[in-house]
Order: sequence, then structure tokens, then C-alpha cells
Amino acid sequence: MNADLEVAQQPAAAEAQRAEPDTAAVRAAPLRLTRRLTAEQAFRRIAANCREQITANHAAVARGNAPEALHQMRVGLRRLRSALHLYAPLLELPEPLQADLRWLGEQLGAARDWDVLASSTLPRVAEDLPDDMELVLVRLAAETRANELRAAAADAVSTERYAELMRCLGEWLHDAAWRCHCSESQRSALDKPTLRFAAEALKRSRKRLLKRGRKLRTAGAKPGAQTRHRVRIAAKRARYAAEFFQSLYPRRLVRSYIERLATLQDELGWLNDTAVADRLLKKLQHGEARLDGSAAFTRGYLASAPRGGRRKLRKLWRSVTAARAPA
Repeated sequence: MNADLEVAQQPAAAEAQRAEPDTAAVRAAPLRLTRRLTAEQAFRRIAANCREQITANHAAVARGNAPEALHQMRVGLRRLRSALHLYAPLLELPEPLQADLRWLGEQLGAARDWDVLASSTLPRVAEDLPDDMELVLVRLAAETRANELRAAAADAVSTERYAELMRCLGEWLHDAAWRCHCSESQRSALDKPTLRFAAEALKRSRKRLLKRGRKLRTAGAKPGAQTRHRVRIAAKRARYAAEFFQSLYPRRLVRSYIERLATLQDELGWLNDTAVADRLLKKLQHGEARLDGSAAFTRGYLASAPRGGRRKLRKLWRSVTAARAPA
């Protein structure tokens, strides 16, 4: 059996570590590619690695009480979708599977947004306002909503739809089913060395990031939430691409690039969390009259107390643009 097929059929990390409790979150397993692989073989290993991360967290998410496992399952899903985006010029996932991946992302994303609000965003506010009862009421309501949506996510991953998605995705990878719909030029590109594809993919992802981040580098510019969100997504995809192919390049070069992307992503992530928090707090205001004042106060505080600011964001952006990308 080929090495890439062996990877696709490996048991999930959760099954390989049966001694661990099923509430333990499972991060992505180390991914190692070699320059002997073709672009297609590299894709199969990357996609199998992402699928493994998703399935390894299934048991914990299905219990409904493991927010970190839900986060890691969502990370695995995002990594998979990033890999598909990278390889979009050469192959395409069938639309029914794409629709099911979007559905799964929506189920996990709703729960994750409320988890972040309850366990990360509001606790940071509490560091400045430790005894504020308004904040306590909002946090309790957010925790209740997070619990409800984790239960909904648990139901979703316990359905036949989820099981069929994972089964069909595994078969699609095992059978290289995309070959049936590839043109001659696409098949030729898939058969080329993975290093050539990696260099082109990393170049494209960096170019997209630099284009979207133009407003971050201008001293007088004030990028809005949507602009920052687009830059954050581009930074995340550039980072995932670098992580997928990092074993093909000198470790020192790749780690520096990834670390700078991650730092920028973290800062943009916090700014995005505050934007999401504002949207969720509005829902609390409209959904529960007793929380109207408390939610409005919390929204006002978050709006007036950004963590970093434009100067810090520009500094992080300069660090990313100055970094040498793998090539």
C-alpha cells in the first residue's frame, strides 16, 4: 500500500491514545512531508491529517461538555478547508461534501463564539472590573448559552449526517476521486513534485495576505472590523499553508515566518472577538430584558477599551511583511 494511503487509513489520535479520557482535546498530529512526494500525495497526507484531528475530538464533543475539544475539532475543520482552498486550482471537493462541511462549521462555530465570550472575552474585562455585578450577570447568561450550543453541537456530531460526511470524505481521499473530474493539465500538475506546488501555494497565500493588509500599514488608515477580519482570515490561511509544508524547508526559516503570522493573527483575533462579543451581547439585550442594561454596559466597555491599537497592529504588520517566507 502507498504511504499516502497508509496515512489516510491511520486510526484517529484519540483511538491511538485510549488511556486518555474522551474529554481531552486532541491537537493536530505532527505532519511530515518529503520532497519525494508528488503534489497529490502531499494533499492526501495533509487532508488525512486534518480529518484525523476532526475525528479524534468527536467523542469529547459528542459528550457536550468539552469546549476545548470542540475548538480543536473546529480547528481541524478549518485546516481542512484551508487545504482545499490551497489545492482549488487542481482539484475540487464535491458540492454535497462542501455543503456538509459548511453545516458542520456552523454547528461548531455558534458554540465556539459563545464559549469565547464566556471564557475569554468577558474574563479579560473582569480583570479590570473584578467586582462588577453587571458583568457577572452577563457572564452567567453567556455561559448558559454556551452550554446550550455545545449540547446542540453534540447532537449534530451524533447524527447520521456527520457520520456520512466523515465516511464519504475518507472514501474520497482513499480513492483519489477528484481524478475523475480533473483536466489533463490538472493531472499533470498533481503529478509534479510537491516542493514546486508548495512554493507556488505559499507565494499565493502571502500575496493575498499582503493585498488585504494594505490598510494596516498606513498610519492614517483606520481599518474597520470587516477589513481586519479579512486580513485575519488571510493570515490564518498563510499560516496553515506554511505549517502544512514546513517539513520541506529549513526549520529556522519556517518557524520564524509562522510565529510572526501567529502573533498578528492573535492580535487580530482579539479584535475580532470584541466584534463578535458586541453582536452576541446585542442578542442578550434583545432576548432578555433583565440583561438590557448589563449587556449595554459591557458593550460600551469593550468598545472603549481595545487591547492593542493601530500602532501595535502596524508594528505587527511590519514584522510579517519583513519576514522571509519559505520558498
